[in-house]
Amino acid sequence: MRWKNNIMIFYQLKYSYKLTLFFSLVLSMSQTWAFNKVLKKPNVVIINVDDLGWNDVQYNPNKKSPFHTPNISKLASEGMVFTNAYASSPVCSPTRGALVTGKSPARLKITTYIPDWIAWNVNRRPEDARYSDADMIYQLPLQEVTFAEVLKKNGYQTAFFGKWHLAGADEHFYPEAKGSIKPQFHPDKQGFDINIGGCAKGFPSSYFSPYENATIPDGPDGEYLTDRLTDELINFIKGIKNDSPFCAYLNYYTVHTPLQAKDEVLKKMEEKYEGKTAAYAAMIHILDQNIGEILNTLDELNIAENTLLVFTSDNGGLFDNTPLRSIKGTVFEGGIRVPGIVRFPPLVKPGGVCDEPIISTDLFPTLLDITHTPHCADKEVEGVSIVPLLKNPKATLIRDIPLFWHFPHYHEKEKYGDMAGALRVDNWKYIHFYDKGEDLLFDLSNDLAENNNCAREHPDRTEQMRRLLFQVLKQTHASMPKNILTKNQ
Repeated sequence: MRWKNNIMIFYQLKYSYKLTLFFSLVLSMSQTWAFNKVLKKPNVVIINVDDLGWNDVQYNPNKKSPFHTPNISKLASEGMVFTNAYASSPVCSPTRGALVTGKSPARLKITTYIPDWIAWNVNRRPEDARYSDADMIYQLPLQEVTFAEVLKKNGYQTAFFGKWHLAGADEHFYPEAKGSIKPQFHPDKQGFDINIGGCAKGFPSSYFSPYENATIPDGPDGEYLTDRLTDELINFIKGIKNDSPFCAYLNYYTVHTPLQAKDEVLKKMEEKYEGKTAAYAAMIHILDQNIGEILNTLDELNIAENTLLVFTSDNGGLFDNTPLRSIKGTVFEGGIRVPGIVRFPPLVKPGGVCDEPIISTDLFPTLLDITHTPHCADKEVEGVSIVPLLKNPKATLIRDIPLFWHFPHYHEKEKYGDMAGALRVDNWKYIHFYDKGEDLLFDLSNDLAENNNCAREHPDRTEQMRRLLFQVLKQTHASMPKNILTKNQ
């Protein structure tokens, strides 16, 4: 089946809203033209938190979080909350590649976290595995165009802070390198003028200085990494001269393990929580304090009104994501649904809530629209601009392909949690397990917890979505487990 036929299936599943989508496109184009006519180049601050779950933030309108995050809630009240924000992958490196390029992990050939020696030797593959993991690459190729490279050509000063995890594997074999395994693939080689923290490391050796990170000069003994990265971001913003527009990309290592927090905060959290939950709550509390510092800085410098601020996570939470099913490392909602906030006063009314699904790849074209940057010629960019949603949260995005996830790897987080692909069209979520050949179908409108597999009740829809998933995987030239693509096409 050719790709254009696949698009027809997609829109059949969308109940043939072709006319509505056409007028939405026309309206979006006219709105974008008017927007570009009246606004100067805005500043950009992107905050990507590692392993922050959908339910780890207090503002969540669907389920009250057990954690207190007043500054993140303040940000949410001043911007738009996306209740159906998704990471492009259930693990970190693939999502990070998708965020900076606008391309899916399947197309990038980065489909699980870039491994280190310890991770690959924890027996991720079950004894009865029928397939081997798909092939992948271990760095973001330099020929891939990042949003930093495009914005830089448009006069932006660019800076990267924190976790990159797109620059080589097996860093534990080379402890003396302190994460600098392949420096030729660091953020400063991908369009960022400044790189503090970005290397091969997927998690910090310690949250306290000395950090054992070749791209972060050690601070005073006991300095806390989350605080340090915030300070570096603020210093960068304060150092901008001549009112030049800037793009600052902050990737906190927190709240990834190891669970470490400042003693004074940890002691307070131990009064409310037990065990590792207290340490996790302390890390979230410190994160929230740092978000408050960033918001205060933008206000003090009188640039908040012309600064796009994006807040999200690289994958689902590692612990409790109730009411979502499962955790990081699976294509269930708990592994891929993440917090999502956008604050941009020229377009976004305070307190907005949008239920339209968005995904990591959408950031790239959205940045180009908002910063008045010509779109690059790379036709493989799969994300779409969410500017229409920022203007009207009830709008519908026009996509050439539906939201999909490709995780052709074993992760062992639960019995049916890995070696799978997934697809979402409207409120229907389809999952296909590559190794078991099993299909799951969920109606998220009334089954957010994905408890009721209705594949047998809707065999035609299940088959349509199965065919669509494999057509998308073909279109993106996805690497597959052994013989899977031939077997299922």
